[in-house]
Amino acid sequence: MGRNSHVVLEAHDVRRETGTEPRYRAIFDPDMPMAMPNMAKKRDLRYWLSLPRIGAWGGAGRDSERQRAARRALPPTSNTGGKCQRTDSDAFLTPPDYLRPVELVLEDGQVKIVQTRANGWGDDLAHVDQVTFVIHEDTCHVIAGHRMVADDDFISTMSWKLQQIFGFGVASKRPRGMNFYRDTWVLGQDDVCYGNLSFGGQRNTMCVQLTAVGCMAANSGWEQRLFDFLRDVAVNPRLTRVDVAYDDFDGEYNVDRMYSDVQAGLFNCGGRNPFVEKRSDWDNPDGSGRTLYIGKRANGKFCRGYEKGREQGCKSSEWFRVEVEFKNVDRIIPFDILLNAGSYLAGAYPAFEIFRGKKTPERIKTIMQEAEFAFDHYLHYAALQVGRLVNYMRDVAKWSEESIVKSLARPGVGFPQRLKLANISADLGNRSFVHDYAHVDYDMDEFARPQSEPEQIELPTTVEGWKQFCRANKTTLVDLGVSPIQG
Repeated sequence: MGRNSHVVLEAHDVRRETGTEPRYRAIFDPDMPMAMPNMAKKRDLRYWLSLPRIGAWGGAGRDSERQRAARRALPPTSNTGGKCQRTDSDAFLTPPDYLRPVELVLEDGQVKIVQTRANGWGDDLAHVDQVTFVIHEDTCHVIAGHRMVADDDFISTMSWKLQQIFGFGVASKRPRGMNFYRDTWVLGQDDVCYGNLSFGGQRNTMCVQLTAVGCMAANSGWEQRLFDFLRDVAVNPRLTRVDVAYDDFDGEYNVDRMYSDVQAGLFNCGGRNPFVEKRSDWDNPDGSGRTLYIGKRANGKFCRGYEKGREQGCKSSEWFRVEVEFKNVDRIIPFDILLNAGSYLAGAYPAFEIFRGKKTPERIKTIMQEAEFAFDHYLHYAALQVGRLVNYMRDVAKWSEESIVKSLARPGVGFPQRLKLANISADLGNRSFVHDYAHVDYDMDEFARPQSEPEQIELPTTVEGWKQFCRANKTTLVDLGVSPIQG
């Protein structure tokens, strides 16, 4: 067809209707033969965006097959992709919980995502494995009830409050600061670090970081006490990092199944496939434990799944752990995550729908599992190191078992790092904190400034001498209580 046919078809596509008919007819009419099949491909995006939405031919009611065919014929308004595409696999049905809208807020001139949780389930699915929060230094004024100036007063006040919340306070000071703060103190004790308290600079803020060991050793109920502190007492508080974890001791959900979910798109939450990294030998596993990272550490949400039991030293263990790390990078972490960590783990990725109805194991069970694997690990390598010597001492030197144990023991050095009792509970560790000896009753006379000896003044002995003395000191004999001197 010639150029005139092109003009007729163009007019037919966009002409106005009259009377009760819709204002615009559909762009493509399936019943009308296309004069130029490649014409639609030559139209740019501005042409398609300038056209109004398709109206109904036959009034209100269900769409006709003709309308649906016309909609299918329309090109997309953009080529940026979309959400996860469904497949025919039953395992890849996005649950309704993840269709909820994302909540956005404006903070410091930036639009940030408020981390959402699963709807109505998962409260007991996971536990908090690590937490970092930042507060303003004025919080210490609120705690103490008066204003403070010295850094030691701020640290001792915060140490006292942290002991109320977690069961441990500040033990000692590190040689240098961390996280761009001037000074950093150790929480708990020197040999078993429960976390760090950083202070100095950074817009007059204080940063408290609790490690996984600290979260496990803290007194029961610390999540609720920390939630109340951040909500009711702290000045300008915010959570900067929270790690939530779920343990599967039986290995029903393992690293291979997790990687299959990645390939199925069940970790795709924003329309793009996440960054995936494998650690250890996946082709020929040697029992040291495999790890799967999903996402990037620099992002606000980062997931890792690893064979926890094998990482602890048991090569036959099926213990698998899933952790999700939330950071305040372009997002806000609600305080509610401290009380409902499992809901936020469940709402992190569609793949975690498989955990519905499950609960996190009791803390004491997790502690005992770690201690058992650690003991087996140390025992294995101790036998490799001194086993032959023990055989010689027993069989050749004819030492008794008691004397062998006594000679190999090292009194006063404590236990192996992973078997220290402080890992189980803060009550079994060091109980000496800076706020315990920060305020000491001193003998004030000891520090009083000694009075200087008064200058010895030679008093006059004649009348003329007393007159000169009184004129010099602007006084009289009556004021001095001296009897007039005769002659």
